[in-house]
Formats: sequence, C-alpha cells, structure tokens
Amino acid sequence: MKSVLVVVLSLVVLCTACSTAWVSTLDSILAAAAPALVNILQIVAVANGQPVNSNLEAKINADAAVIKTLAGDFAKASSSAAPTVCSQLQAAISTYQADQQLVLSAAQVSDLNTQTKITLLAGLVADTVQSIAAVIPACQANGQTFKAAPPYGLSTFVTHYNSILVAPTGNKAVDAATRELQVHQHSKIVRAVTFGWLN
Repeated sequence: MKSVLVVVLSLVVLCTACSTAWVSTLDSILAAAAPALVNILQIVAVANGQPVNSNLEAKINADAAVIKTLAGDFAKASSSAAPTVCSQLQAAISTYQADQQLVLSAAQVSDLNTQTKITLLAGLVADTVQSIAAVIPACQANGQTFKAAPPYGLSTFVTHYNSILVAPTGNKAVDAATRELQVHQHSKIVRAVTFGWLN
C-alpha cells in the first residue's frame, strides 16, 4: 500500500510539473517577441529621424507582462476558475495582437530597403501570437480553443529575426542601430557564462 501511494504521489508531482512547463515556454517566447516588436519601433524612429513612440513601447511591454501574469494564473487556477482566467488570457493575447497591428500601421518609412526589413521583421513577430497560443493548454471560452501549431521554435525565431535585423539596408543610421537591437534566447548572465556560445 505504501509503495502504491509513493507511485501515485510521484505521478501527481510529475504531471503537475508537465502541466505547468508551458508557462516557462510562453515566458521565453514573450522575452524575445516583445523586445523584437519594440525594435521595429526603434528602426522606424531612426529611419524617420524621430523619437521612439514611447507610449506604444510601454503598452507593448505592459501587455506582454499581462499575458505572462495571466498564464501563471491560468496554470494554477482551479477547475471552476479556469474558464474565467482563460477568457482573460484570450483577451490579453488579442490585445497583444492589436499592438502588433499598431506597430505595423506606424511602421512606414520612405527608404525601400528599410521598409522591406520592417515588413519581414513584422511578419516574423506576428507569428509569435500563434506560438503563444500553441503552448497554452486547450481552454474553452466562447467556443474557441487554442490549437495552433507554432510556426517557429524560439531558437529558429531568434535566428531568423536577427539575420533579417542585421542585413544591410544602405541607410547608415539604420544599419548602425540594428546591430545593437538583436534579440536573445538567454539572459546576459547565461550568455556571459557561456562566453556567447548560447545566444
């Protein structure tokens, strides 16, 4: 009897760990995606010789933080509270998606090469909504379920994003700025400890 109890408790602990592993995956996606979206605002500002839209930058960061908080709440929610939290999480993801559209509508520059760069980067960042939805366990609210397949893994997203980001446009100011805007999968500490081996 004692050994059966140990096995059951072990399975419960294991399943609980598995069931919340998606939260750290979502955090990792947002840790790369939100700065990537803000970078587009910075490229537009440099290309147009204007200050960065700080209000939109703050909104993007705040909305990404809300998704992270609600994801953590959803992972811990009781079965009775889960539908409400799920609905809030869906609304937060919709808000983040709207932020992406705001950035895209504001991302107009006269330089064709820079505009092409912005369009390509915006397309990659837009796919992060699908990646976020794909890692969230299925939840029913208003008849909708998160079931999208992620278009890219985080590593692939970071690699593609950075390669487009640093591709020369011929605009010296933009090319100098974009070298400093690369996104990373790992924190500065991890990158320093591994001597840059982990991006």
